[in-house]
Formats: sequence, structure tokens, C-alpha cells
Amino acid sequence: MPEVCFVIPCFNHGRFIGEAVRSCLAQEEADVGVVIVDDGSTDGSTPGACDACAGERVVVVRQHNRGLPGARNRGAAEAARAWSPEYLAFLDADDYVRPAFVRLLRAAIEAGGHHVSHGYCQEELIELGTGIWRVPEWDALLLLITNLHPVTALVRRERFEAVGGFDESMRRGYEDWEFWIRLSKRGWRGARVREPLFVWRRHSHETMVMEAVKRHDELYREILARHKDLYARRGEELIALANSLLRKFDANWIDETGYPIPLQYLRGCHDEVVRLRAASTQTQQDAARLAEELAQARARLEELRTWYESFATVRLHHGVHRLVDRLPGPLAKGGRGLLAAVRRLVVGGDRGRPGARG
Repeated sequence: MPEVCFVIPCFNHGRFIGEAVRSCLAQEEADVGVVIVDDGSTDGSTPGACDACAGERVVVVRQHNRGLPGARNRGAAEAARAWSPEYLAFLDADDYVRPAFVRLLRAAIEAGGHHVSHGYCQEELIELGTGIWRVPEWDALLLLITNLHPVTALVRRERFEAVGGFDESMRRGYEDWEFWIRLSKRGWRGARVREPLFVWRRHSHETMVMEAVKRHDELYREILARHKDLYARRGEELIALANSLLRKFDANWIDETGYPIPLQYLRGCHDEVVRLRAASTQTQQDAARLAEELAQARARLEELRTWYESFATVRLHHGVHRLVDRLPGPLAKGGRGLLAAVRRLVVGGDRGRPGARG
């Protein structure tokens, strides 16, 4: 009976779902089940890709599109019905986890005791994304200012159900952040593992995360509205921490644009680096093109030389020269003089012909 169930919502990401599922089933020292929720895919291929993953430990369910929070909640409910696992983990269909994900996060949760609701880890970014998100240690106050870690974490199922899962009205983003805040309000906390056990694949220039960031102010106000009492109760602490962070990063020194002056300088440096990199790339491309043109010219000259050497008179001329070169010194000198006289006679004769160029 699986003790851990991965919930994978999938909307038109059938090309990635197989790798995501395999990463879940490859967990070390863990009995794992998987629930795939096809959230109303419309591309024609994803439903079949999801069905291809079905098996003894992989369940596939379908529903009309309800968005990420609704799909995750449906998957959690199906997991409880099928296996009643102790832990849930939420993984998007285009991402995957390392084999030690469950083992290390479960150990961190159990070492933290009753007050730990979930374990989380660093995030590795690949393809269009690069680097490691070195997530911070759990801080309930900092959590009210910024999200501390990705949605892909290991959560005690009992705690998930106690707070009602994800808010399904938050379909446009930040639903995971708001969920962590609800856990924190109960006095529960996350346990961090300082290893990149989760891999976020950025395969497009337009992602749900990036779209949510564009709507940050609006979505953050939604979080504030849902937790007015918490923000009011800790208001002075939040203001002090926010101001301290601004000072720490020189972000409270602004000009008439409203942007921090050091940040403007850094952006200018970034733009210059981008410009120089583009210029370097163009120079390399130009050099490669010139090298190719030179190689083509050399090949053409070789073709012309081969064509020239194919004439009988040229071969005879070279043969005579080689013969003269093999003669003893005085004879060779006389032979070269005779060849030069013949050449002058031929050239002179050509010039005397009608139409010959002087």
C-alpha cells in the first residue's frame, strides 16, 4: 500500500507526463502511488499519453478543466480514496523529481516532529531556466512577504485535509503560497532540505509562473484579503522586516522614477553586457562566414589549377622544365636560356597577330 502519493495535474503536457511519472516511481526506499489528473486537455494527444502511464500504482482520472488548484484537490481526494497515503506530493506534469526526493524530505519531516506539516527542497531550473533556487529556511514572518519554496513538496495528508487543500478560486497563481500561509496559521511549519531534489523544466517563454508574476500586485492583494487578521496582527513586524529588506538591498534609495538607484545601475550594466554579448556573437558569425568564403575561394583556385594542369601543352612545358632541371649545370643553364628565347618568340608572335593585345 503506497505511503506516498504523487498528484500530477496535466493540461496539454502529454509529451512530458511519462518522464514525470517515471521519476515518481523511481523513488528510493518508498512505496509510491501516482494519480494523474487530466484537467480537460484539448490537444488530442495528452489523454492517450496519460492512459499509457496507467498501471498498478498509477491511476488516471479526467475532469472538465478546473485549473491547477482544482486538479490537485481532485488528485488528493482520489489518492485518499484509493490508498489513504500518509503523504502527498504535488508535481506538475512537465517537471520531475530526483530519486531521493521522498526519502530525504520524509526524514526531515519526521526529524522535525509534530509541528512540521511538510518538507521542501531546493529547485533546479533546466532548459530555458538555469541555476538553483536555494530556498530559505522556514520563516513564518518572511512567508507573509514572499513565497519561500515551490509547490512540489512532501505534505502530511492529514495536514492538507485539515486546512481544506488548495483554494480553487485562485486559478491565476499564488495558490501554493496561500496554502502555505494557511498551514502556518495553524502553527505548523515546513522543514527544509538543502539539496536540489526537484527539477523545474522551463520549456517556454510563457509559463504560468511568469504570468502570475505579471499579476503580482493583484494576486498579493487577494492573499491579504484572505488573511486580514493575520496581517493585521503582525503588521508592525511585517513593516519592520520589509523596511529592513529594502535597506539591506539598497532598494529604499529611489529617484523620481520610483525605482531604486542601484537597481537602475545594475540594469544598465546588464543591458551593456547583453549588447556586448550580441556584438561578440555577431563578430564570431562574421568571422565564420569569412572563413567559409576563404575556404570556398581556395577550393575554386584548386579547381582552376587542376583544370590548367590538364592541358597537353602545359604538361609538355612542365616536362621540358623538369628535363632541363636534371641536366648538368652548364647544359641546364643553356637549356633555360633556350626556353626563354622560345617563350619570347612565341609571345612576340602573338603580339603581331591581328587583334592581339599589346
